[in-house]
Amino acid sequence: KLFSMIDMKPPISRAKMMSVTKAAIKAIKLYKHVVQIVEKFIKKCKPELKVPGLYVVDSIVRQSRHQFGVDKDVFGPRFQKNFTDTFQNLYHCPEEDKNKIVRVLHLWQKNGVFDINLLQSLLDMANGNKTSPNIVEVCSTTLWIGQLDKKTQQSDVVSLLEEFGQIESINMIPPRGCAYIVMVHRQDAYTALNKLSRGSYRVNQKPVKIACALNKGIKSTHKKFWDVEQGVTYIPWTKVRVEDLESYQEGGILDADTLNPG
Repeated sequence: KLFSMIDMKPPISRAKMMSVTKAAIKAIKLYKHVVQIVEKFIKKCKPELKVPGLYVVDSIVRQSRHQFGVDKDVFGPRFQKNFTDTFQNLYHCPEEDKNKIVRVLHLWQKNGVFDINLLQSLLDMANGNKTSPNIVEVCSTTLWIGQLDKKTQQSDVVSLLEEFGQIESINMIPPRGCAYIVMVHRQDAYTALNKLSRGSYRVNQKPVKIACALNKGIKSTHKKFWDVEQGVTYIPWTKVRVEDLESYQEGGILDADTLNPG
């Protein structure tokens, strides 16, 4: 039902929106799959359908909270898990639609739909204010290289990356055909990512993939603040314990400009 919206032109009718919502609620046992479909739709749809995609998220979560109660709603927490990525995809909407996204975020913040600090960090991004005084920025210096042959040696990975700068550590994971590489300097990691993600680079004659990875020092409770596009975790100061600041730097660095909470 959702993907049948792709060829429609906005505004999407309320009846169509309710039809999609009912289908989602009916498939609650497959809620993870439903959320994945909606996220995929928002990522792949035309720019003018981004906001209707957000309205679908809002409609499903509101109906779920109403029908099952806030404590038993499974859709909200699941959408929240990847919402920083979803937000980035939503922001490929037409310029005149961006205020509609901000309006929904404010509404969610007011009604406690998602974590209030996550929503605030997204609102800060929407305002072009990524360096909010209320947020600690942890910039990852960790790269992920995938599709490696299981026989790949650490020296092969070094050969691929050493031209970009000093390597702090390499963690090879042969069963998964990947490796995590921590660079000493953030700029070197960025340069390597920029260059290697554009061409067809090979290790042992096999094409590999490269991406920025969440650094090891970020706790599981803070993973929701990770922005994969920027390679930065934006952690609200209200969620930070000063004694944890040092551990955040494992595989990453702290942005000094954000270390004084407002």
